[in-house]
Amino acid sequence: MSEDDDMELEPTEEELREAAALAHALDRGSTKEGLPDDALQMAAMLRYGAGDGELDEERSDAILEEALRTARPRRPRAEKGAWWRWLVPAGLVTAAAAAALIGVLAMNTGETPATAAALPEPPSALLQAQAAAAAGDDPEALDRAMEAHRAAVLERLGERYER
Repeated sequence: MSEDDDMELEPTEEELREAAALAHALDRGSTKEGLPDDALQMAAMLRYGAGDGELDEERSDAILEEALRTARPRRPRAEKGAWWRWLVPAGLVTAAAAAALIGVLAMNTGETPATAAALPEPPSALLQAQAAAAAGDDPEALDRAMEAHRAAVLERLGERYER
């Protein structure tokens, strides 16, 4: 077979589909599946070369109309009154925290004194023993003076907070 014989043959079904898809791509600027990449590249080069890369205004408007017609519709915006969607959960969390706090406070049924216990003042002998111990003198004298004062403090606390 020679080259002349190839030119005389009828196009195959696949060639006709590719030609139709290429014509569609050249005409509308969009393609369907099944179009070879080399044909798409050739269509882009032909389209760009034919008009110096510029679209006329009529063609631009047609493309815009087609894009707007085939575009997905926008999602509806949330209502402005949807503040309750976050307010209700926040209110429920606050109510639960308040209920838990009230429950914890109610569990403490012990009697709480109205005033704090009045502790005895340290005697001057204790203060002198502390000063002497700080100066490096007899630390055992401080221990003896503290022992008497601790006993007085614990006795007063026992009287006030005994259950």
